[in-house]
Amino acid sequence: MKIRIICEKEIDTEINEILGNAEKGIIKDDDKLLLTPHQAAGLFTPRRLEMLHHIAKNPHINVSEIAEILHRDWKSVLRDLKYLEGFGLVELVKEGRHRMVDIVSTEQGMAFT
Repeated sequence: MKIRIICEKEIDTEINEILGNAEKGIIKDDDKLLLTPHQAAGLFTPRRLEMLHHIAKNPHINVSEIAEILHRDWKSVLRDLKYLEGFGLVELVKEGRHRMVDIVSTEQGMAFT
């Protein structure tokens, strides 16, 4: 996944280009997440970046383990993980009583180290 941070003036142009290509049948395989600087600041808070770093270092970790490592309440961690999942950055999978989390892998890959 490619994450691009662009100014608000450029976002309409970029979206129109993507939609125009789709209408012509030109679909690119690369996933893009377009964000304004304000949106990027909300998505990638220091706590969420720290969480992504730990998930990348400890694949298939559960929510309670992340909360313990980060000294945070598990409910707050889960809320942040669901938010990141909504952007397609992580995947939560229920296994028994635990929710396991992994970084979503793509062909291009994502680096959170």
